[in-house]
Amino acid sequence: METIQNITRPRDTILKLLIEQSGCFVPGELLTGATRLSRAGVWKHIHYLRHQGFGITASIKKGYCLTEIPDRLFPALIQTGLETKIVAREVYYFESIDSTNRIAKQYAAEAVTDGTVVIAEEQTRGKGRMNRDWVSPQYSNILCSVIFYPPMPTSKVFRLTMLASIAVVRTLAAVCGVAASIKWPNDVYINGKKVCGILTEFFADHDSIKYAVVGIGLNVNIDIAHYPAIAGSATSLLQVCGHRVSRLTVFKNLAKQIDSLYQELLSTDGEDLQKEWQRHSMVCNRQVSIVSGEKIMRGTARGITRDGHLVLIDEQGELHEIVCGDLSLNLSEQ
Repeated sequence: METIQNITRPRDTILKLLIEQSGCFVPGELLTGATRLSRAGVWKHIHYLRHQGFGITASIKKGYCLTEIPDRLFPALIQTGLETKIVAREVYYFESIDSTNRIAKQYAAEAVTDGTVVIAEEQTRGKGRMNRDWVSPQYSNILCSVIFYPPMPTSKVFRLTMLASIAVVRTLAAVCGVAASIKWPNDVYINGKKVCGILTEFFADHDSIKYAVVGIGLNVNIDIAHYPAIAGSATSLLQVCGHRVSRLTVFKNLAKQIDSLYQELLSTDGEDLQKEWQRHSMVCNRQVSIVSGEKIMRGTARGITRDGHLVLIDEQGELHEIVCGDLSLNLSEQ
């Protein structure tokens, strides 16, 4: 983890200074002093940023001037003007990585700051629930994992998944004016197609959560038509809105929503999560089938408990509380 910090911190510092003086020249000596790099070292980072799409004008006498910002998810861009108290105050960025959740769990074990985010432009081995692949071309979507250290028992860990689902729904409404719904246990849908998946993993000592990692994969600018295998079941903001959407704007709003909900969870134990989740649910009062291991249950979903367990009335009228499973809606109702 220390090596990664050493690689990215000077670049973040340079970019932050350029952003603060956007449209104006930043003297080279200011950049070398802030990063403790040589002029050649600063130039290497400038060259990298240009390669990533940043417009940077150079002048021997004046220094460097930022003129254009691409749709990238660099920490300096995320944290500029970010309105959060906990989430994304620390951000680790990767151009390409096998899994943000895997790296986030490593960081979490080292006791990083609560709300730390691991974010990637591409995942080569991204996974959702049931070990399914998550398709995502580079620089198209939001692929991130948020590290939490919630003071709660393991029985309440699903509240973090509920929190993330609600945050995504709020963000899509705020940024895109799109109404989304939540499919138990961990997906967000628009117009009957999946736009976001959430995967929560945690480590516990006895019944106490030591850390939890909430992975979020949100389809933003992926052209679903290019991927026939998922075209019938998935969607993206590009497809729904009819134009490309700023991933930076979406992520900053998402971080703000997660931050607000997490603070609420810490202060009130998530009293209102259940109600808000059910308002956005696409499964409540609908006929569903749930596969859990080799067991299949069918019935009517009545809602969820405060801890996010699905309440189901089976075909014989018996009430069940289901902790986990793979849910399918009755095709005749879709």
